[in-house]
Amino acid sequence: MKTTKVRCAYCHDIIETKYVYAHNNQVYVKNNTEPNSMTDTDWSPINFQWIPVLQLQERLEIQ
Repeated sequence: MKTTKVRCAYCHDIIETKYVYAHNNQVYVKNNTEPNSMTDTDWSPINFQWIPVLQLQERLEIQ
């Protein structure tokens, strides 16, 4: 999977990002087949489920 590393202007931490899109309740991640390729269209479905913010906060507090 292709990741892009960007430096934050204020904290100087590296932020790793990935290309994703959603279609018909399915989330896809772009495969890392060729760096810097603008024509690469290989996408893989991933398991992803939205949860309410309150439920997320509760789960983070437990950890």
